[in-house]
Amino acid sequence: MKKSLVMKVRESLTTHAQMKIEQSLVDFRNAVNDWIRISINNGWITTRTLQKFGYKQLREKYSNLYSAVLLEAMDVAIGILKSAKSKGIVPEFDADVICFKNQHYKLHSSRVIVPLCGEKTYIPLYIPKKFRKYLANYKLGRLTIFKRDDWYYISISVKIEPPERKVTNVIGVDLGVYNFVVVADAKGRELLRISGKDIIERKKLLEYKYSVKQQRARRYSKNRVIGHKYKNYSKYVNHCIAKKVVEIAKKYNAMVVLENLKRIRGKSKSLRRLFRKWPYFDLIQKIEYKAKENGIPVVKINPRNTSKTCSRCGYVDRKLKNERIFVCPKCGLRIDRDLNGAINIARKVVPPPPYLRA
Repeated sequence: MKKSLVMKVRESLTTHAQMKIEQSLVDFRNAVNDWIRISINNGWITTRTLQKFGYKQLREKYSNLYSAVLLEAMDVAIGILKSAKSKGIVPEFDADVICFKNQHYKLHSSRVIVPLCGEKTYIPLYIPKKFRKYLANYKLGRLTIFKRDDWYYISISVKIEPPERKVTNVIGVDLGVYNFVVVADAKGRELLRISGKDIIERKKLLEYKYSVKQQRARRYSKNRVIGHKYKNYSKYVNHCIAKKVVEIAKKYNAMVVLENLKRIRGKSKSLRRLFRKWPYFDLIQKIEYKAKENGIPVVKINPRNTSKTCSRCGYVDRKLKNERIFVCPKCGLRIDRDLNGAINIARKVVPPPPYLRA
């Protein structure tokens, strides 16, 4: 699997280097648009045979661009053309970005050396500690320089080989609002519980503060930019929860079983309200990504009736509404509703132990 490491360029970047980056971004953007124009003029070519129709012409026009970078611009143009052809539109590339293959740059300590405007350019970087292990131990891939919020960032892809793990257990992850996340295994053991009350209230408070700032900005300054702190809070919490779930899976050598929410989204008003309160899809994606990085298999199942089914005898109580405690009318089992759902989610993949079977 591949992981993208995004790092900010330091403010100590020299004015000369900044000018070369800016000029290279402009040249790369124009080169991509020229490749698009050449492709359309020659019958909308979307393969690498496009090179023979315009390489010589563009090589003379963009002499400041490294030859391999000019071919990278062609690959970007081909990707854009393939997407636009099905939509029947003439595309235009307007991003501030430039790409380099791994053999055309060098990472040295806390700076990267790239060929810009015909010469080597040293770009200092902020490299977080968590990224250093990836840069030191894994094979580096494509490097991308891009502009965001009037400053420059560098993204380096690394190829990660997940470790091989022997799966001997299964854990189910139940998502909700009252209990934000409940994790249990097929044996009925509760492994993690995170209450959702404080998290949701914190998110609502940040959203309210954001709306107040936005109203003030509209009143006093039309061009003022307001940060999305509440979105960053949701992402941060999801990262922390996903990390805890994966750590539990590593501890018990377990497969992770998640709810497939795509199939049930929008079927009822209660579900739509649930998805508006928190980005559950983002949480599921983060769990999948972190699990894959650690070699942990992930399975998605249909969550229908997982909270209404007795985890002991399998009876489905269709009359269950919003009760927090599940009481089985058949065998009399009393259990927390979300814990019951997490156990049933785990058992969708593996059958229950013999002593719990009806």
